[in-house]
Formats: sequence, structure tokens, C-alpha cells
Amino acid sequence: MNDDTGNPAASQAPRATLDDPEALAALRAELDAIYDEVPATTCASSGECCVLTEREMVEGYATMFPLYQAEYINIAAHVRDTSTPARRDGLLALTEERPQRCPFLSDDNHCTIYPVRPLICRTYAVMNPETIDEAVRRHEGEVPDAWLRRFALRESGMVCPRVVVTQPEKLIRHTHNLITSAYERALVELSRRVRLVMGERRDVARQVIKRRNWPVRWTWGGYNSITFTSMDWLGENLKRYWRKSELADSG
Repeated sequence: MNDDTGNPAASQAPRATLDDPEALAALRAELDAIYDEVPATTCASSGECCVLTEREMVEGYATMFPLYQAEYINIAAHVRDTSTPARRDGLLALTEERPQRCPFLSDDNHCTIYPVRPLICRTYAVMNPETIDEAVRRHEGEVPDAWLRRFALRESGMVCPRVVVTQPEKLIRHTHNLITSAYERALVELSRRVRLVMGERRDVARQVIKRRNWPVRWTWGGYNSITFTSMDWLGENLKRYWRKSELADSG
């Protein structure tokens, strides 16, 4: 029998839920293994990468996107277990799909979920123009040209001169993962082993989100809208919210 994702193989694996500490711990270990392949960096903590400009808002950019479902449940558990009640409730109640400022950026421009930050935040500005060009040359003839163009375009849009890579020995493996979408495939597979909602909440959401797959990639506010809102909110607002959603992706 297929599971919620439509993936028969995934139905045989334990499903991580917010109420299962052991499954969450196992999921976090697998996420950490993926993240460990990203070179570590230091930066000036300007916060500029976590706040969108007015132009970026118009052009459709989003903070902390894409956020994979496996990453979301990992962050949600961290917020639930480590935040003050007021901060926890505020973060879990946020349903704005594209906030201009990342909700996890502190007043002094530090990441408040740094140990569990998602892949997109970890890979931001790891590459620079020189390492991008070098990676393209190294992979020419080995992968489709379209992959190289996509890689160069994406990474060129995330260059920051204030970021310093402190683990350059990981760059070759990291660039290979980026070019071949290895990170993404691993996170999609993990996300298909997550169960965000159950019971009546799942049934109500299913009536609105008519997909074989739940959104595998979305935003913090998007996932909050189906996970932590009240049942009254779901019944009254989810259909309209889903119809207006710009970033939900079934993967």
C-alpha cells in the first residue's frame, strides 16, 4: 500500500513525526550526514542574506527557501524544545509564505537556529566566481551542459564577498553534489519519510491539497499553515491560502 507521498518503498520505512523523539533523532542524524558535506564558512553577520530588498520581494525571492519537509520538522522540533514559550508560539504561528525578513534572524543579525539551519542557508555563498568557474571546467564533458549552466546561474546569484570558506578541502565533493543535485535527491527521499499531520487535520488538509505528494519543498510559513494552525483556521482559510501559494513544490 502506498503512503502519503505515493512512494511504495517509503511506506516500509518508519515515519518521523513531531511526537516520536527516536524517529526525529534518526532523521536529524541523517540530515547532519548530508550537511556535513557542505564546507563550513564564517561571515560578517551583516544579516543581508536573511533580509530581502524591496526589489527582491517584487522579483519573487524568498528567505530560507527551498525548505525541505524533513528540514522543516527538524527545525520545528528544535524550536519547540529550545525556545521560550512566547518565542516558540510566535514562530510556530507564523503563516506568511514570503516574509521579507527571516523569522529566525535575531536583532543582532545572528541565526537563532544555526545548529539546524537548512541546506539553502548552509550552501549560501560557499561558492565564489573563481570556484564556480573551476567547477564548471572540471565537470565539462562529464555531465549535461544544462546542469552546468543551472549550477553557474544559481551559485552566481548567491556570492557574498564577506563569506570565507574554512573547509576548502570539501569543495570538490560539494560542487559535485550541487551540480548533480545529490543534496536535493537525498533531502527529497528523507522528506518522503516524514508525517507532518495525522487524523482529522490530515483529512482536512488532504481535501485542499489534492496531490499524490505533500509539498516536499515549501517555506516555514507554508508548512506552519498545515501543521500548527487551529482546526478552525484550516477549515476557513487553508483553501484560499493554498490557492495563493507561490512556492509549494511536490518535489
